[in-house]
Amino acid sequence: MAEMGLGYGSEFQLMRFLGHHRDELYKLIHEATHTSEPIEWKDYPYENERISGDGELKGIECFSELNNYAEIKTAWKNFWPQRGESMNWDGIFTIGDTWYFVEAKAHKEESYQKCSAKIEQSKDIIKNVFKETQIEMFHVVSPRPWIETNCYQLANRLAFLYFCKKHKINAKLLYIGFLNGYRIKIGKESISVKDEIAKKEGWEEIWQNEINELGLSFEDVASYLFFIYPNCEPPKRKRM
Repeated sequence: MAEMGLGYGSEFQLMRFLGHHRDELYKLIHEATHTSEPIEWKDYPYENERISGDGELKGIECFSELNNYAEIKTAWKNFWPQRGESMNWDGIFTIGDTWYFVEAKAHKEESYQKCSAKIEQSKDIIKNVFKETQIEMFHVVSPRPWIETNCYQLANRLAFLYFCKKHKINAKLLYIGFLNGYRIKIGKESISVKDEIAKKEGWEEIWQNEINELGLSFEDVASYLFFIYPNCEPPKRKRM
């Protein structure tokens, strides 16, 4: 788990908007999800080994509050490899009975990831889960196995949604593409230190490419994925 950047990066920007610009963030979420119901964020665990003192919820840990968590936990062990890291969530909230799992991005490199599993048995489990997800959720089989793409993170997130669907948990993904979100302040100037995105069209192109690489379309994922684009650059003050 990477450390949080001070003044830049997706983790910092998410905390910033939750703390200082919550109305703006909630407005974007409500518009994207087509609802006006209250948003309830899940607290995260403390983590002494990180500079921030906080960790992230992983895998199915957030469901520990559910009455049937023991059943879900057993099913998860049979569904996904238990060695290595489970999915780390940038944020989790609920609207009504729907769980939203947040993926926050502040620069291009955060979007593309390859599978890091080393054990063949784990790879075989993942391959089978991905194939089942394609068939049962999207009624397609991609010509290229998902595990071989550069879009492993999106693939395993979709597989997670499939697991939730199998166990009657209403779950969605919220992708946050921060605009101008990877800048370091030096005096009055802000300098981009990574290949950040300045317009939402930049993120839309990246996500379109990822979805296409998985053999899907925006129409296929429209009921599972939602996207918002908060602008981290302060608006210019009007001169009086």
